[in-house]
Amino acid sequence: MWSRFLAVSLLLAPLTGAQATAERVSQRAPGPPGQSLTVKTSSGTFTGFIHPSLPDTNQWLGIPYARPPIGARRFMPPEKAPKNGTHDAKAYKPICLQDTGDKVGVFWELVPEYQNRDAESEDCLYLNIWGPRARNPGPKKLPVIIWVVGGGFKEGGGHADYYVPDRWIQRTQTHLVVTFNYRLNIFGFPGSPAANKNVGLMDMRLVIEWLKDNIDGFGGDPKRMVLWGHSAGSNAVLMYGYANPQKPIVSGLIAGSSGTPTITANSSAVFHNLAQVIGCANLTSAAELACVQAIDPFVLRDAVDAFNTNPFRGLFRPIADGVTVFGNLTDRLEKGQIAKIPLIAGYTYNEPAAFLAFDPNATSPPAPTVPGTEGLACGIKREALARVKYGLTTYRYLFSGNFTNTTPRYWLGGMHCSELPLVFGTHHLFRGNSTEFEWQTSFAMESFWVAFASNPDVNPKNHLGQVWPKFSAANGDIVVFGNATGPSQSYSANAEAADKFYAGFC
Repeated sequence: MWSRFLAVSLLLAPLTGAQATAERVSQRAPGPPGQSLTVKTSSGTFTGFIHPSLPDTNQWLGIPYARPPIGARRFMPPEKAPKNGTHDAKAYKPICLQDTGDKVGVFWELVPEYQNRDAESEDCLYLNIWGPRARNPGPKKLPVIIWVVGGGFKEGGGHADYYVPDRWIQRTQTHLVVTFNYRLNIFGFPGSPAANKNVGLMDMRLVIEWLKDNIDGFGGDPKRMVLWGHSAGSNAVLMYGYANPQKPIVSGLIAGSSGTPTITANSSAVFHNLAQVIGCANLTSAAELACVQAIDPFVLRDAVDAFNTNPFRGLFRPIADGVTVFGNLTDRLEKGQIAKIPLIAGYTYNEPAAFLAFDPNATSPPAPTVPGTEGLACGIKREALARVKYGLTTYRYLFSGNFTNTTPRYWLGGMHCSELPLVFGTHHLFRGNSTEFEWQTSFAMESFWVAFASNPDVNPKNHLGQVWPKFSAANGDIVVFGNATGPSQSYSANAEAADKFYAGFC
């Protein structure tokens, strides 16, 4: 029955077990001291901190992984950050320049905790690391989850309220999480004939290389790192697999709410047309590039915004550059030109609700209201089917949760991004308490993610010992999270039925 998949809020009494356990963990006395919070890296020596409210969580914020991409380095591939002295790593650095937009809609007006709202700068290539206080000074290191934020390649960064993993680390003490900024919009995907690489995606590769060289000093295992992205971040993660078939460095991929994107052959005409209206007209490609590189970054950002008439799609996005993105992915699959590492892929049951017109005073949903995930879910489905056809290990999920603190209008339940606060363990921080069912769903997702990072080559198990089955043409099972009418907070169900109902006919 389709009701098996429909999610409704469970308005339970205030929490007892799950929340109480989590609160005891966050309030307990510090555990045994680990190593010093000062770590030597290839880009300098950095001293982190421990927040008093999270005594078992080490934090290092704002570590440079690349030279500032300014001046002649604008639009260019990232360069490794040089070794540069001793610094505190106790505060976030600015995020990369964002699409200014009109700041309306669900994510800005109702649930801004999903958004990155920090100061912006062109000097933005920094990463953040969270890990357990006892940093495993011996040979056994912990798995590492590398978060790639979404935002349509025009907004997003390494810090948003819902995407801070400090409480996840505090409660479990099982792994490290890394977040980072990468270049966006024209700064990351210029498409100029003289700068025709997806440097925003090259930023991500440099982060992974930096972690390979340095994460062991923070207690992480460079041989057990997984790359996890959502929305445009999911695009980036999946494209990373195609771009790095021989040396992916990471041992697994997690992609949520978007498959590989429709690729633009190039955007040189857009770059050229923009140059004409910002004082860089009638120049050769090289001179045009140099002229645009010299424009104030905020002036350039605003010019791009004014030039774009589509609020949902940036003008400057990944192109088929033959390095980070390829135009024919089927050809690469057939030739084995893809990283042969496991993938978790999934989507939410009501993806488009996040993008409907939003009225803060509305008490009933705007039309249309029928759940459907169209492109976001169909991309995941297509990618999963393509992978299993060529023998690549793949796991699939559907998030069906409808929780009033993370989606505080009933018609937004299961919207785009709504599973993320449950994985990061931040679902209870805003707009009231979480239900027991929400906590248990969160625990299931967190433990599956960590199990996958620990060893992607075996079927992940959650905190209750439930096993995630591999997805295949013969065994089309999918794990459903947060369905209040299902048998538990996570369970296996038939993928074909879920796809037809939620994704439509792709």
